[in-house]
Amino acid sequence: MGKEQSAKIKQDLGQVVDMLLLNGTLTECPGLVHGKMGIAVFFFHYARYTGNELFVDYAMDLIGETMNQIHVNSPADYEKGLAGIGVGIDYLIRNDFLDVEDDICEDFDQRMVRAVMYDPWLDLSQYDGLVGYGRYWMTRLKYESSAVQALQCLLRIVGLIEERFACITVGEQTDVYCFLFDLQQVSGFESIIEKYVTAKDAEGLREGRNFFPRLGDSVTGNIVRMCQQNRYFNSKKQEEIDIALKQIPDLDMEKAPVSMGLLNGYAGEGMLRLMALNKADILWVYLL
Repeated sequence: MGKEQSAKIKQDLGQVVDMLLLNGTLTECPGLVHGKMGIAVFFFHYARYTGNELFVDYAMDLIGETMNQIHVNSPADYEKGLAGIGVGIDYLIRNDFLDVEDDICEDFDQRMVRAVMYDPWLDLSQYDGLVGYGRYWMTRLKYESSAVQALQCLLRIVGLIEERFACITVGEQTDVYCFLFDLQQVSGFESIIEKYVTAKDAEGLREGRNFFPRLGDSVTGNIVRMCQQNRYFNSKKQEEIDIALKQIPDLDMEKAPVSMGLLNGYAGEGMLRLMALNKADILWVYLL
């Protein structure tokens, strides 16, 4: 990357930070994909990049406000609710952004058990349905206080996938496949993907049909899609991702993002630029 391009990316990054500092805590949604939790993820990364602990303080304020918005009947979904918030907190802990003694998500568990075991569920998708709940419970397996419940909920979700597998909708296919792909890394679920996904199914997905429709069509969504395709289907090469990062459009404040979040907002624009500067690794994209 040339000096001029690098300077422009840093300039855009400064504008992103200014917008998020002004509007981050005013963002109504507490969630990971569109709200405060995703903005906090960006600021932890930005604090590590700059070495400025004030950005850590701001990220912690965002998490505190997120927790204040949560109640016994909070939405359980991944996109805007507890499942995504819990996965975001787990990401921050695993990547040494948060050092906590208490189990922050323990208070979420009762609500998430109810979502899986008792509440009506919308579909099998990640953002609105059971796969999103499953991703939450995968993070809870490592905690002694929640491991038994996590296993029960995961078995329930897998059972519901089995019941409905023959009629999974086009929009759910990739989400279910990727969830099973990751779940097979968990003890007791090693061959789970082979049970439900045939070689023909996997090849059809690999050819590009219905890749992550939840990501929509935005600069961030399209680059995240490429990263996900590389991880799950080997259908994109790292070189293509690197080229896409070098070709991120300049931030046009007159046509800037209309939201603050990770997927379609300033937080995602900021994360892409940190990636382009080699100051953030690829792991954050798997949150989306």
